[in-house]
Amino acid sequence: MHPDTLVRDIDTLFSMPEVALRLNQLINDPETTPADLAEVLRCDPALSARLLRLVNSAGRAQVQAIETVGQAIGLIGYRALRDLVFATCAVEMFEGLPPERVNMERFWLRSVACAIAARYLAQRSGQHNGERLFIIGLLHGLGQLVFFARCPERYLRVLERVDTTGMALTAAEHAEFGFDADAVSATLLKHWHFPESIREPIACRLHPEQASTAERTRDAAILGAAASISRELRDCLLEQRAPDPALLHEQARALGLVDSALDSMPEAINLEVVELFETLLPGSTLLP
Repeated sequence: MHPDTLVRDIDTLFSMPEVALRLNQLINDPETTPADLAEVLRCDPALSARLLRLVNSAGRAQVQAIETVGQAIGLIGYRALRDLVFATCAVEMFEGLPPERVNMERFWLRSVACAIAARYLAQRSGQHNGERLFIIGLLHGLGQLVFFARCPERYLRVLERVDTTGMALTAAEHAEFGFDADAVSATLLKHWHFPESIREPIACRLHPEQASTAERTRDAAILGAAASISRELRDCLLEQRAPDPALLHEQARALGLVDSALDSMPEAINLEVVELFETLLPGSTLLP
């Protein structure tokens, strides 16, 4: 089996909304204007509303609130707009997975935490690619959902092996499939025509040195740190406890920062995590 095998027919199970596909077509057309994109988004008021809440989230430091889709396009640009729309639609695409297979609220809570943590770490590391890392963090775990959708019994065996033997999840995935969820995520995003600058850091999350450029190596390292921190932040929110300082210090060192550089991170981003989670999954609860 190969990741392409899992992703090839994914559209027969889950299809991107027409508005997202049309938006993608327009963005690839050099003749497209902001008005063209705004007109397409107006066809889906619920998506437009969620998009505006995302653009106005606390992590974006614009002086005044963005009130229209046209203003949002002018602020973040065409491709960032496309990425946010696809990310929002991805939440809806996979919401039909049976709850006995995967807890979608926990999955997206961690994904949201990873997105915001990745953007925060980019800023603390002096990087200027915070928005790209936000999308990378939000979408990096989609491979797990593809596993649950395409081969649920085999993936449950993977999780059982992790629980009973203590094997690392990626090692258990490799043992069962010959590849891991990161590879599936990157392949799915290629299928959706996301750029390599987003796909490669996901594929190289566990081995940043394998990325093709220094920038993508750095992005992969930031994603790896954000993924570790987001797992802890999710559990802290659900269990109402403080994060482990040792984990924060370890990840700070991994990024070449002083141990204490991330001590204030949970307090700085927890509210934003909750707000964005409620934006992407309205009506969801953070109760364990």
